[in-house]
Amino acid sequence: MNLRGALVVVGFLFLSVVAAEARTGFPDFALKESLARVHPRMRAPWLRERGIDDPHYSFKKLASTGLRCIGRWPWGPSWELCGRDSLLFLGSGSGVRILSISDSIRPQMLGHINARGLISQLAVKDTLLYVACGNFGAQIYNISNPANPRELGSMDAVIYDLAVVDTLCYTVGSKYPPNDSLRIYNVADPAHPVEVGAVCDSGNVLIVANGYAFVAGNVTSMNVYDVRNPVLPNWINSRGGHYLTLFPRENLLFCSGVQPDYFSVLDISNPGSITEIGRINGYGGWALYVDDYFAYLSCTYEHQGLYIIDITDSTRPQLRGSINPEGDNEWDFYVPQPLSYGYLAADYGGLVVIDLHNVNSPTEVWSGYKAHQAMDVHLDNSRCYVAEQCAGLRILDVTDPSNPQDLGEYDTIGVLDVRSATARDSFAFITYWGNRRRFLRVLDVTDPLQPIFAAEESCFNPPMDIVLRDSFLYLAEANRFQVVNIARPRQPRLVGSCDGDGVAIVVQDSFAYTAAGAVRITNIARPDSPFVVSTINAFAYGIAMRDTFIYLPYGYDTLRVYSAANPQAPRLLGFTPLHTHLWDVALAESVAAVATFDGLELVSLDNPSQPQWCGAIRTPYGPRRVVYSAPYFYTAMWDAGVGVYSVESVGLSELRTAEVRPTQLTVSPNPARNHLKVSFISVPAQNINLRDVTGRSVSPMAIKTESGNVLTLDLSNLTAGVYFLEVKAAKKLNNVKFVKQ
Repeated sequence: MNLRGALVVVGFLFLSVVAAEARTGFPDFALKESLARVHPRMRAPWLRERGIDDPHYSFKKLASTGLRCIGRWPWGPSWELCGRDSLLFLGSGSGVRILSISDSIRPQMLGHINARGLISQLAVKDTLLYVACGNFGAQIYNISNPANPRELGSMDAVIYDLAVVDTLCYTVGSKYPPNDSLRIYNVADPAHPVEVGAVCDSGNVLIVANGYAFVAGNVTSMNVYDVRNPVLPNWINSRGGHYLTLFPRENLLFCSGVQPDYFSVLDISNPGSITEIGRINGYGGWALYVDDYFAYLSCTYEHQGLYIIDITDSTRPQLRGSINPEGDNEWDFYVPQPLSYGYLAADYGGLVVIDLHNVNSPTEVWSGYKAHQAMDVHLDNSRCYVAEQCAGLRILDVTDPSNPQDLGEYDTIGVLDVRSATARDSFAFITYWGNRRRFLRVLDVTDPLQPIFAAEESCFNPPMDIVLRDSFLYLAEANRFQVVNIARPRQPRLVGSCDGDGVAIVVQDSFAYTAAGAVRITNIARPDSPFVVSTINAFAYGIAMRDTFIYLPYGYDTLRVYSAANPQAPRLLGFTPLHTHLWDVALAESVAAVATFDGLELVSLDNPSQPQWCGAIRTPYGPRRVVYSAPYFYTAMWDAGVGVYSVESVGLSELRTAEVRPTQLTVSPNPARNHLKVSFISVPAQNINLRDVTGRSVSPMAIKTESGNVLTLDLSNLTAGVYFLEVKAAKKLNNVKFVKQ
C-alpha cells in the first residue's frame, strides 16, 4: 500500500471514532476525503453504491442571498485533458488551465477558467470549449482568445460526461430523483443550447460514434442508442460488463474497467451485435486515449500508472512500456502526435509531460501545476497560506482578493499529508501525517517564493488544527491536546499536554476550545500545565468563539450558541437550523458564515441567544474551512481550491468595509461601578444595546449625552457581572466587553 492509501485507512479509523455520534446518511469527514480518490464523473454513483444516495448531487443553480464571490484560486487535483492544435486544456479542481504546448516539454499557461464546480469532462470543438461540472451542469466557452475565454451559454442539468459531434452535444447525468438521463442538445447557437432529445439511462460514461451513443459507467452493462435522429434516440442493444472508460476509433471501441481489471477491443461495425476481438486482463483504469498505433491506459490499484498498449493488430493487443509518475491516480492522457510527447493529468502530481519516442521505455521530462485538496487556510496580512493535503503548503498573494496569485509552495508530495497551517511574519507552521512521527514542521517563509525547512517537533498524534497565539502553538489532536513553545521558532519545544480530542480549535483569553465528538474547554493559563475544565456533549467539525459565546456547527444541520461565561458550566443559549451537513464556522462583526456541504450560509448574530439565518451562496464544492479576514471570508474548498466571499446584504452592510472597527469604541472605567462613560469616533450613535453574558438585552437606568461622541450610562440597576455594549453608528455595529462591579 502506498503512503496515500495508508493515510486514508488511518484517517478513516480515527475519524470514524470521531464521527461515532453522527447520524448516518451523509458523507462524514473520512468519506469526504475518500471521494478525492474518485473521479468527479463517478462520485454520485460511487456514493450510491455505498448506500449514500445524496440529494445534494442534484442540479445546483448559482443563486445566492447576501453573499458574493469576490475571487477564487480554483486549483485542485488534475483530472481531465483535451487539446487542439498547440493548445492544451487541463481540468484541475474547479478550474481549467489553458496551456500552450508550442514548447512540447514546458507547457505555458495562457489563461484560465474559474468553472462553476469540479471538472468532470472537457471537450474542444473549433473555438469552443465544453466544460462539464457535474451538478453545476455544463458551460460553453469561446476560447478564440485563450488569454480571455468567455462563457457563452450553459446546459442546466447534472452532466457527468459529454461528447460533441458537429452541432450536437450529447450528455449523461442525473435527473434526480429517480432516473438518470442521456440528453441531446443542439448547440448551433452556443449561447442558447436547446435540448432536442432525451432518454432515461443509468450511465455516467458516454461516447458517440457513427451515429450511435454508447453509455456505460458504474453499472452492469453498456447501452447502445441509435441517435441518428437526435429528436428520438432509440435503444438498440445492451452488453453486459463493467465499463469505466470508452474510446472509439472508426469501427472499434476500446474499453477498460476495474475489479476485475481489463482492457478490451470491441467491434462495433454492427452496433446491434457487438463482438470482442481483443483483450488483456489484469490491467484496467479510469481513463483511456487511443491514437493510430497505441492505446494509453491510466491504470489504478495493483498496476497503478500509465500503460502503453500496441494496437497495430487490434485482435492481439500487446503491452509495451509503462510509467508511474507522482500522483494518487493517473487520470487522463492526451497525445497531440503519435511517437512524440504525451500529457498526463496526474491527480496531485499535476500535469506530467512524457517522452513517447521510445514507447517501450517512456520517460517523464517535466511536471508542474500541482495541487490537491485545500484542507485549511490562514491569512497573515496579504498572504494566504493553504494546507493542500498531498501537495504541501501553498502561499498565495491576496493583495487583490479578486485575483489570488501563486507566490510559492513547499512541496511535500510523496512524503507528508498536510492537514493544517498557520503563519506569522517570517515563519509558517504546518501539521501533517507522514512516515515520521514528528507531525509539526516549521518553515522559514522570509522569501515566500522559496519556503525553507526550519525545524520539526514531535506530537502525540497528527494535529488536525492549529492556533498560533503569542509564542505558543495550540494543537488539536486525536486523544490529546498539546502546547508547543515557539519563542525560538527554529527550536520548537513541546511544553504542555493533556487529554483531549479535536479536529478544530480556537483560543481566547486563558482557555482553548476544541471540537470533535465533543467540545472540550481547556485551561491554558499555564501553557505547561493545561487541563480540561468542562465538556459539552456536542459533535462538530468546527468551532468559533467571541466574548463568552461559543458558536458550534453542530451535527448536520444546526448552528448552536453556548454561553461560556462560566467555563466550568457552559450552557446552551440558542440555535438555528441550517440546510445541510456542517463543517466549520467563522465570525465577522455581526454574522457567522457556516461552511456546509453545499457552500456558505450566513447567520445573524445580533442576538446570540436567537441566531437567525440570513443568507447563503453555493460554492464549487462545500468548504472544509472558513476564516474571516475583514472584510472577506476565505474558504478552503477541498478539491475546488480557495474562494473569497463578501457579505452583500443591505441589512448587513457593516461588513462591506472595515472603516469602523470595534477598537474605535471605548468605555471607562472598566471595571465600572455605577457609571460608564462611552466614547466613539467620528459619528454619533444611532442606537445602543446592552447585553448580559447570556445574550439577553438589558437596560441601564438612564443615558446621558455629554457630546455627540460621548455618552454616560447609569448602571446602578444592574447586577455585578460581564456585559457587552453594542453601539450602532452609521449602519456599523461596534461592541465592547466590560465588567460591572
